[in-house]
Amino acid sequence: MKSYTSMLKALFPVVLAAIVVTGCKKDFFDLEDPNGINSNIWNDVGAVTQYIDKGYDLMMPNWPTPGGIHNSSDELNSVNTAFLYGQFTDNSVTDIASSNSITGNRYFDIRRCNVGIDGINAGGMADADKNIKKGELFFFRAMVYFNLVRLYGGVPLVLHAQDLVNDELNVPRSKTSVCIDQIAKDLDSAGLFLPASWPAAQKGRITKGAAYALKGKLLLYWASPQFNPSNDATRWEKAYVACKAAYDTCVANGNALFPNYANIFVDETAANKEVILVRIHDAISVSPGRGTNTEYITRPRSETTGLAGGGSNQPTWNLVQAYTMNNGLPITATGSGYNANLFWINRDPRFEATIAYNGALWPLSGNVARKQWNYTGVLDEGSGLTQTGFYCKKLCNPALAAIQTQYNSNSGGGSGMDWIEMRFAEVIINLAECANETGRTAESKNMIRLIRQRAGIVVGTQDYGLGLATTVAQMRDLIMNERMVEFAMEGKRPFDLRRTRRLHLLSGTTRQGVRWAPKLPYLAGTGTDATKIYLDRVYPAGFKPRDTANLNNPAVYAAMFTTSFVNLDATQPISIPTTYYFYPLPNFFRQSSFLLEQTIGWPGGTFDPLQ
Repeated sequence: MKSYTSMLKALFPVVLAAIVVTGCKKDFFDLEDPNGINSNIWNDVGAVTQYIDKGYDLMMPNWPTPGGIHNSSDELNSVNTAFLYGQFTDNSVTDIASSNSITGNRYFDIRRCNVGIDGINAGGMADADKNIKKGELFFFRAMVYFNLVRLYGGVPLVLHAQDLVNDELNVPRSKTSVCIDQIAKDLDSAGLFLPASWPAAQKGRITKGAAYALKGKLLLYWASPQFNPSNDATRWEKAYVACKAAYDTCVANGNALFPNYANIFVDETAANKEVILVRIHDAISVSPGRGTNTEYITRPRSETTGLAGGGSNQPTWNLVQAYTMNNGLPITATGSGYNANLFWINRDPRFEATIAYNGALWPLSGNVARKQWNYTGVLDEGSGLTQTGFYCKKLCNPALAAIQTQYNSNSGGGSGMDWIEMRFAEVIINLAECANETGRTAESKNMIRLIRQRAGIVVGTQDYGLGLATTVAQMRDLIMNERMVEFAMEGKRPFDLRRTRRLHLLSGTTRQGVRWAPKLPYLAGTGTDATKIYLDRVYPAGFKPRDTANLNNPAVYAAMFTTSFVNLDATQPISIPTTYYFYPLPNFFRQSSFLLEQTIGWPGGTFDPLQ
């Protein structure tokens, strides 16, 4: 079998080439030691900074991929069907290692951190510089391990750079509890060493608040049903303490909810204090590789270049139903005011900020009067019409013209929109969940009240809807729904379902979409039959019939459209087994060492991820 060492040896030239230390002395590259890095690098702040900068590129999370395994749930159309229909094999989830490449094996990320931490400890920088640089690396090592543990349970725990010459890297899986303790320890070290903030020119670097926020999230996972099916109350108390410390630290450091929910991703100025952990993108052609195509694939096809791309982030009817009314009441609650026909009226304002329905105002390309039309046969979208009946507004900057949204890895471009991996809203909701589970009901509601007030929900007769939750279980369900709405289309939903062991409860259900059909005498197209009214035709008065239609008027809507529902899972219902709460180690990785046990529940599995 291959050992970790053989994999690392095969990859080391790639790792070395990726270490950019421009501006350092030439003798830093006189690689005499067997591990390939001259120890002089660790005496120079600039060299170490650029070594860590490459780590930001390699390890910082990026935009969720439509159709990706970890971005598949009931909230959107583009999913991994093998996941949703329970068709995974032992080799379906290869996050831990898929190849001998710098992007295909997470233990090269861990090695980068270990090399840096050991090198800095041995180097000659001033203690203050050492501590900050180690803080960044402690954070990244913790984050890489956290992302593995929440998928697989315990993994091999390697905390020092191993010798690439000798075969010393056969390491068994550590217990999950041991991994959790080590990740928490690394985050404590990061929080101790890192600054509260960085100068504007250093935007995107890890802060003290990010370290404590991730620790809170880590311990929330450890307390949650995925890892804690027996509901050990002591875990919830530790998670509460960590999440409260994260909240207090972030507040003290100036973090706050951004007032305009619709612009959280659009506003990248210093005024956006909600950002906790972010991957920086740009649209500058001189730095290809730092752009993003997310907006191009999210916009409707009519707002992309050459009627290509577009529409990959399509919200489902399931997500649409999750939004409360603007008084915080669920649409099923007595007295909510919900109108099943005009379902978009008087909803939680986050609905309007996120969901583009038929006839919704969506001022893309700076056209303030532009409406989005999703009816069957609409000419604007051609063959690229949404399958769910909806598009996602949230991840788009309406000020950009269509031509500005497409990214090319060779020439740059794209929206340049930063990916916010963690924002202050998540810190707040994590604290709310832990407070609820530890009997601190009033504090839990205080936190959710902050979120709903920022959203624009009115107090109503039930305290922003919070008055309906009178038990821990009811508040738990309310918080879960709040997560679905607040973080809609941000890739959080699948992980929340796994963490709370609600993922398998989707089995037997289906995702739904809406069809909007013109109703005679209205038709799609530009025909000339005088007895019909063609919605896409510009009439002599200079406008299309749809342009002046007030669909918020029940009579107008009823005269122009009928709606029906479509099953997006037409071949079979969702079927997710409970074994998906902890994935198996793929063969490629297991072959690296005879010491590696497979996860219980999968063929030959003996490793218990709950220990």
